[in-house]
Amino acid sequence: MLRTIFASQEMATKIKLDKRSSLTIYSFFPIDPGDCECMAMVKEWKDKLLLTPPDKREALVEKTGHLVCPRDKSSMRRYEITCKVCGQVEGYCWATNSTLADFCDFHYVNWTDGELWYGCLTPNISPITQELTLECTCGQDTRDFRANMTLSAKKAIEIERGNSIGRKFGDQKSKFKVMEVRKNG
Repeated sequence: MLRTIFASQEMATKIKLDKRSSLTIYSFFPIDPGDCECMAMVKEWKDKLLLTPPDKREALVEKTGHLVCPRDKSSMRRYEITCKVCGQVEGYCWATNSTLADFCDFHYVNWTDGELWYGCLTPNISPITQELTLECTCGQDTRDFRANMTLSAKKAIEIERGNSIGRKFGDQKSKFKVMEVRKNG
């Protein structure tokens, strides 16, 4: 299933005014399980951004760069996750192996050419298993709907049935490919 996500007119105008051919977004906040030690840092930054005047937020984020989870990563490897259907990079994280069972410091990647969006649409931490789940702009989706509170039970079960297929990272049947990021190429 290939789907198209259109960019807003505002985004198209921003790219044109900045004289760029595209705009890439690497998430500012790390996405981690709820018990990760970076949650205090994330909360602190969310509070700081709430108190920052709206016209100064973008400059503050650009000056800071993306936030890095402080968890010890000395026994971990960095991985790149790509969609097996469209080939777009979905994001990067740290884990001890390609199953990403103990992942941390996930940062999603998406980009637009001013017409369409590509890459990661919705990263999600399963409320049931604390596993990383993703939705790609092309339609590949592994998000966990078992704790859904907004859709009808019938619709949530239907979506969960499809999304659970290919959810396991590092597995041959996974919807997303996990590759170790090698240093120096």
